[in-house]
Amino acid sequence: MKKALLIIDAQKSAVIKPEIALNIEKLQYEYDVVYVSKYTNTGSPLLKILDWSGYDNEALVFTPKENAIIFTKTGYSAYLEEMAEFDEMHLCGFDTEACVYKTAMDLIEHNIRPIILRDYCYSTDNEMHAMGLKILEKNIGAQNIR
Repeated sequence: MKKALLIIDAQKSAVIKPEIALNIEKLQYEYDVVYVSKYTNTGSPLLKILDWSGYDNEALVFTPKENAIIFTKTGYSAYLEEMAEFDEMHLCGFDTEACVYKTAMDLIEHNIRPIILRDYCYSTDNEMHAMGLKILEKNIGAQNIR
């Protein structure tokens, strides 16, 4: 089984709990392949439709490992077509109910099992994080949240 880690939007304004980013930084070394997404407003429908400026291309709050594949995204999903070579993608990062959720759903639609690493994800607060996990549990299965 071929698997990778996808770290979603661990940027300054998104990281409410810095200890999660520190844990993510350590976690990445357990994987041979690591993807790291960064959100940017340039060309983003979130800016156009929601007028949400968010954390536009802010710096990451952890140091990606040397061979990490770092890319920018303009919407909720961090799915890339090149991820289709994997059977399983482990997800962590921010925000559980938005970008982590959307990415997990996109992975399923591309026949890739999303594994949500619960303790390595977070949202703007505990309530949003818990709601995101609850909806993910329903849509991707409790067995895929670890």
